[in-house]
Amino acid sequence: MRKKIIPEEIIEKMKDFALRKNIQVYLVGGYIRDKIMKKKNKDIDFVMEEDALEIAEEFSKMFNLPQPIFYGRFGTAMIEIEDIKLEFATARKESYPKNSRKPFVEKTTIYQDLERRDFTINSIAQNLITGEILDPFDGQGDIKRKLIKTPIDPDKTFYDDPLRILRGIRFATKFKFKIEENTLIGMKKNKDRIKIVSEERIADEIIKILECSTPSIGFEVMDEIELLDIILPEIANLKEKRTHHPCKELFPHTMKTLDNCAKMTKNVYIRLACLLHDIGKPYTLKIENGKVSFHRHEFVGEKMSYNVCRRLKISEENARFIGKLIRFHLRPHLLAKENPSDSALRRFIREVGKDMKALFILAKSDLTSRNPKKIKDALERLNKLEDRIKEINRKDKLSSFKLAINGFDIMEILKIPSGKKVGIIKDYLENLVIDNQLQNKKRILKKYLIENTDKLLNL
Repeated sequence: MRKKIIPEEIIEKMKDFALRKNIQVYLVGGYIRDKIMKKKNKDIDFVMEEDALEIAEEFSKMFNLPQPIFYGRFGTAMIEIEDIKLEFATARKESYPKNSRKPFVEKTTIYQDLERRDFTINSIAQNLITGEILDPFDGQGDIKRKLIKTPIDPDKTFYDDPLRILRGIRFATKFKFKIEENTLIGMKKNKDRIKIVSEERIADEIIKILECSTPSIGFEVMDEIELLDIILPEIANLKEKRTHHPCKELFPHTMKTLDNCAKMTKNVYIRLACLLHDIGKPYTLKIENGKVSFHRHEFVGEKMSYNVCRRLKISEENARFIGKLIRFHLRPHLLAKENPSDSALRRFIREVGKDMKALFILAKSDLTSRNPKKIKDALERLNKLEDRIKEINRKDKLSSFKLAINGFDIMEILKIPSGKKVGIIKDYLENLVIDNQLQNKKRILKKYLIENTDKLLNL
């Protein structure tokens, strides 16, 4: 079995290539940053003052590597080797038209190339042949200081490419770095420029922020610079101002729920459901006799979540999963307090199906009281309920339950057309089976339909 290639081997090959060709090649950006931070990175960026497209072609031929993919307009080429990505770029400087992120590109020196980069922590280069580190903006110092800072005037950095605002927030969230004050001011000043960025690129950064270990950091910074109002108004609206009820601090509660979830699962779709689980509340808020209510907010939130998922380019299947978690997110808490019958739990298992584990992660994440005893008691009730559900499911296999007859059988036996009535009758039969009042056998179900035709048609 062939040994898997590692980034260091490729870098050695590039060093050998540069020596043979007598050219200066620099390792730049994220790989160097992460190496200084003692983190692994499989994206390797090489910059040279020569023609990068030609170099990439020669390098791939010399070491029998995959054919490069060329991006001639930017003077870059990409080679993918297993799970490692190599980018070859000609040192360049960029100028941007007012309403576009697509720059005019000119060849330049390695120093000017570092100057055009987004943050000082990414503006570090290493000469592959001499080993010399080029760090004209003290990126190494900012790594030690845990600081996100632009190498040049932040106003120009973010005006030129407003996606860098979200990238900076993502780095601050991922590394738990602070954003330098002037950089933060520049982000806020240019926040409206984000409108020229495609939905796909914005979605990509938001998902990466959700993947971080403490994702709330990113959303709190977005709130601070008023970016949430533009890209995620549904979350910005959680800062409800119409009530001072101490239990209804929706935005901090949502942030805490999101971080709780991040401790329990890496599944980004469950995390997104946690971020969106209460977005229906501002639209259902009622204050009567000093009491606050959010009646049916879970159904409103489910509908709203589909619009958010569409903007974030979430697949239809995952959007339905997120919507389902939001629709059911109150049910575990209610059932845990009620001590329901096995029959009631069977129906619940049937409704939720294979997404039960994800729903309980959301329900447990949703416990954010300042009273530790309240959380402890609620968590115990949820754990007890979850154990009961697992036991019932183990015996009855309800999460994979399927009625032995289908809608066509019902239509044929009862002589009715397709429509809502068929679904009502099917649900009724399922409940009879789940409550052990009827066996889930085709012959028995068909017989029941024939003998109870009038009753079923009047449901």
